[in-house]
Amino acid sequence: MYRSKTMGTCLFVFLLALGTTVSPPKPVEAHVISGVYEMLGTPLKRVVGVGGAPFDGPDGTPYISISVNGSPAQFVSIHALTLQVDKVIEIPGTSSAPSMITGTDGNVYIGTTGSAELFRYVPGTDKLVSLGKPIAGETYLYGLANGPGGKLYGGTYPGGKMFEYDHATGNYRNFGTLVPGEKYIRAAVYDAERGLFYVGTGTSNKLVEFDPVTGAVSVNWMPASLSIEEYPNRIDLIGGKLFIQLNKTSKLVVMDKLTKAVEYERSGVSADVIPSPDGTKAYLFTPGDAYVHEYDFSSKQTALVFRFGKYNGWKSARMIQTGTPQTPTYTLSAWAGYNAAVTYDFAASKQRGQTIDVPGQPIEIRSIAGGQDGKIYASGTQGGVGIYNPTAGVMEPASLGISQAESITAIGDVLYFGIYPQARLAMFDTSSPPGTGNPSEIAKLPSDSLQDRPFGMIGVKELGKVFMGTVPQYGQLGGAFAVYDLPTKALQTYRNLVQDQSIVTLAYKDGKVYGGTSVWGAYGAHAPTTAEGKLFVWDAAAGRKESEIVPVPGKKAVTSLIVGPDGNIWGFNEGILFIYNADSRTVTETHEIVPIRYAGTLWTDAFMAVGKDGNVYGTARGTFFRIDGRTKRVTILDNARQFSNLTAGGDGDLYMRSGIEGKRHELWRYTNPDLALARMNEQIEAAAEGSLGQPLYEQIGNGVRQAIRHWQAGRRDQADTF
Repeated sequence: MYRSKTMGTCLFVFLLALGTTVSPPKPVEAHVISGVYEMLGTPLKRVVGVGGAPFDGPDGTPYISISVNGSPAQFVSIHALTLQVDKVIEIPGTSSAPSMITGTDGNVYIGTTGSAELFRYVPGTDKLVSLGKPIAGETYLYGLANGPGGKLYGGTYPGGKMFEYDHATGNYRNFGTLVPGEKYIRAAVYDAERGLFYVGTGTSNKLVEFDPVTGAVSVNWMPASLSIEEYPNRIDLIGGKLFIQLNKTSKLVVMDKLTKAVEYERSGVSADVIPSPDGTKAYLFTPGDAYVHEYDFSSKQTALVFRFGKYNGWKSARMIQTGTPQTPTYTLSAWAGYNAAVTYDFAASKQRGQTIDVPGQPIEIRSIAGGQDGKIYASGTQGGVGIYNPTAGVMEPASLGISQAESITAIGDVLYFGIYPQARLAMFDTSSPPGTGNPSEIAKLPSDSLQDRPFGMIGVKELGKVFMGTVPQYGQLGGAFAVYDLPTKALQTYRNLVQDQSIVTLAYKDGKVYGGTSVWGAYGAHAPTTAEGKLFVWDAAAGRKESEIVPVPGKKAVTSLIVGPDGNIWGFNEGILFIYNADSRTVTETHEIVPIRYAGTLWTDAFMAVGKDGNVYGTARGTFFRIDGRTKRVTILDNARQFSNLTAGGDGDLYMRSGIEGKRHELWRYTNPDLALARMNEQIEAAAEGSLGQPLYEQIGNGVRQAIRHWQAGRRDQADTF
């Protein structure tokens, strides 16, 4: 809302009544803005283990290791039998390192995401050694594998390239893109008998043979029926069989390495298959039933071995000989889930699991929203939701067990979370304590809709519905629009509501849902088939798309939509603000906000919100800006902290995350005199309506006294926030 004309007079009279001498308020020009920025801390810290490799110490001590996501990521090694922590070492320049392997030289090699850098850990030391970037221009490393001559091999994204690293010389070799059109090399394993690699690519889930001597690449050996599985997470070669764990359904495929005949399939299997000590079986873990199973090479069937535990997967699994040469006995050791480890003594039939005592790492903030309870909720990459309590001024110690939320919306006391992967919907009732059934998942888009990331979401109380807009699964073009009805719990899904475009932002007004789209599909998808982002209008009563337009010609993605202070639809389209009049169904104004150009695969950028002062605040490409609600004049507030994910709290303050690498876990708060005065005006008006429980003079009097104390102590920025 706009500031009341009587607010300044009311405040002035009130201050006089308190016996405080002040000057009458002066009008503030739209371009003159002071403000206070406060770094509130890290909402979410977790131990999220994503990659691992077993290795031996210099004295033969067995270890398992893991990479822990965070800012920065960490390399963690633990004693494989005692499960005691051995080393915790930062992996610089990255928040995740999912690809790890123990090389033929006994050292551990780590491939990072974002920076696409290769590191080496020498057992017994206390640091990692950077080996540089294998291929310039690539951003992710995957599929590390040992190859001929003791050399190390690996794959990349987005070029789908294969590289070689020579331990002896420190040189890299770039084999280029193996499979045209495939942007990922996700998994590889070397067959010394045949002198070639089996390589899994994405996002069309292909399996090829690669000869590192000649550079020859075979035809695709993956059955066409499995192309929907996106890519292999891992390939193990045991007993002449390829154990290929696929991404989408965690399906394990056992394939003969020569004939390529599929001999066994099972969904819900964790990556990482290891051989039995005698080589006649292979061990695999299925999180669904919490058991380790053995695959028998002769019968081509599986059987239960032991209960591993209720974990979402295992990593760094290994067998350790714990007996004598004359009487060998074995113990299995593995990292379990995100933050635990398990051993199993086969001779004693004894399982032992424990949480690993590793400090939680700051988790990058993925989405932010305010709840009706006044608290700020921040979802993290790889899951978890941290909570900031503005009233108490603290981060709450407990977090919510919700997977990675790409977006958050609210209806009354209930928050709704758009969950990745598989485009799921979860809810949390803020009026009830966390516990069984709170939070909970309540819906999922159908698997045949091929959707993954619900970036666009808006809850509408008057309709009793949550509307969702999604980005498709890996390798796909064409998002979906979904409508979840709260009373009936029914979900309707409309794929390709805007042909071949992803739906990434939603707004609602007067029975209509407004959606903004991006021309890009998922990672690994083919090039866009369209050139311009769209604005569409959905008639909620009729249940159909009413219209679709290009709001700004030549621009590729509408990344933010809001109902503006003038009641029109305000949108951000690749640096341009456009204003859409719902009555005339036309774009009536456009204004450049920041000079940017979208390129590559882009779904999110701008976040806009209407402040209590009637102005629009936003973040885009690391720039924090204000748009005057009347004149549309733009003021750049900050571009040093690279703010993103802006949202307005119920207290009128604005909340954002830092966009600086290594600081994306930081939650920030911003306010200024306009926002503070608008909040006070709201309190005065509420008092006039008799809706305040505490007397008005107490609320404002306390605020004034705090401001005076701040001013007298020289803390003028804090005094301004009153």
